[in-house]
Amino acid sequence: MRTAARGAAGVTPAPRVIDALERHRDYHFRRLISRRVTGEKSALKFIDEVGFCTGFTAGMGVPCLREAIAGTREPSMPEHIQHDYAIGMTWRIKDALPQRRAVYYGKVIARRPSFIAREMLGAFLRLRIERGGYRKLYLRGGLSHCGKLVMDALSKRGAAETRVLKLSSGYAQPSRRAVFDRAMAELQEKFLALKVDERADPFSYVWDTMEHRWPDAIADARKLTSKQAAYVIVAKYFETAGFGLERAIARLLGIDAALVEGAARRLEREGVIARGVRIDGHPGAISLLSSFAP
Repeated sequence: MRTAARGAAGVTPAPRVIDALERHRDYHFRRLISRRVTGEKSALKFIDEVGFCTGFTAGMGVPCLREAIAGTREPSMPEHIQHDYAIGMTWRIKDALPQRRAVYYGKVIARRPSFIAREMLGAFLRLRIERGGYRKLYLRGGLSHCGKLVMDALSKRGAAETRVLKLSSGYAQPSRRAVFDRAMAELQEKFLALKVDERADPFSYVWDTMEHRWPDAIADARKLTSKQAAYVIVAKYFETAGFGLERAIARLLGIDAALVEGAARRLEREGVIARGVRIDGHPGAISLLSSFAP
């Protein structure tokens, strides 16, 4: 197991390794004023470059669109978010780009609102969508009863507003709102349903099934093995993030830990990353791009 050691031995001191890795993230996460996202066009370019990112939540080890718009590390959340430039632009982009299927948007990275580039979507679907459809998933205990009823309604009716889904599933009562909200988050996390539009009067989200909205991405997913899909995602993670704990990466991206480890081992054989590196002041053994290995 590698250890970041003493400068006297001619090895790069640990603080310099961490600083270099953070500068790598500054560049690729666009946490620099000179590289910040300035509009819809540059936002799409950013998402395509990084492959996947959170929408609003920074500091999770993956790129964040709000952070890229602000052009700085982990900008604080203001008290009055409606007046924040970066939040306002992120809010507009999370509607505009997914509506024209330029990117995928949903609660898929640590159950936070996230973007996935079209090129990467098939790999995520291969690892997240259960074979046999939502009904078999429900019978195996992998889907809540409310989630199953919502999918029944969407499969039968097509795209529908939130209020329609609440009525169709029997979860329209205020006392059952929390259960319904959890089910909608679950359906997004499992890539079964997603928001496709918003209605203003009265305000409501419109939902549809992944099968109806992204049939081409589902077809791409079927062409991949689980190992291939994990490799694509993990390779992109290290390309942009530079370093991380493999088990934390698995939890963050919702990928089986064994698949992440297998992908990391392949990247290590290819000379892309170094694994099991211990750096003073950093908990645990990390994996990092070989060019930064002390």
